[in-house]
Amino acid sequence: MNQLKSMQYPWKLYMWLVLLLLTVIDLAVLLDIRNGAGGRPYRFMLWNFFLAWIPVAAAAGLDGLSLLRKGAARTVLLGLGGLTWLFFLPNATYLLTDLLHVFRIYSFDPQDRYWGDIGFWRHLLPMLLASMLGLLIACAALHSVHRLVERAFGWVNGMVFACAVLLLSSFGVYMGRFVRWNSWDVIGNPLMLVKDMRDLFSDPEWVRHLILFGGGILALQAGMYAVLYLFAKMNPGEKEHES
Repeated sequence: MNQLKSMQYPWKLYMWLVLLLLTVIDLAVLLDIRNGAGGRPYRFMLWNFFLAWIPVAAAAGLDGLSLLRKGAARTVLLGLGGLTWLFFLPNATYLLTDLLHVFRIYSFDPQDRYWGDIGFWRHLLPMLLASMLGLLIACAALHSVHRLVERAFGWVNGMVFACAVLLLSSFGVYMGRFVRWNSWDVIGNPLMLVKDMRDLFSDPEWVRHLILFGGGILALQAGMYAVLYLFAKMNPGEKEHES
């Protein structure tokens, strides 16, 4: 029980449940939106939210594995769970970029005051919530694993780990949006990933594009994560739970 408290349970579970409830509500609103032909243009968000929640499942699994007795099997399972968590983590932040679909799907005249049309806001607000949920899910999943690393290897190594993951996640979001990488390509098509990265870093314009876009995503993630991390440190019972 003390070990679960040191990992911030049951409050962590309550947080996941609130985020899950908001996800379900947001999806219900998005799937209720129809286009002119009567179709549901945001059905793709079902899949995108599913992918965004995989790192949460992996983070919870890592919490459970950390409670097992030390041994080779535990180490292997932690490694596999950690890689799954890392490869799928960008899918959560990727939801930020789905905001572009509002301007792709919603038909408006840029010369008109389209923002006065309630239909525009009916598209924008639930997609804005989806992007915020993606950022919160990503940061919360990172914080969960960050605490495990911090407890095992110390504060400095934990911070280095968190910074490295934020950088890799931002790169993953960029490659997912513009090069159309999928998380499973790491196993299914690693040679393609190597070729894409070689092509990217050999093109100065592409590198500039990566730095500008990826830097913006990194700033958003790092800022949100810093607030979440500091907010968690405000918990007066945290030191007591860790003792």
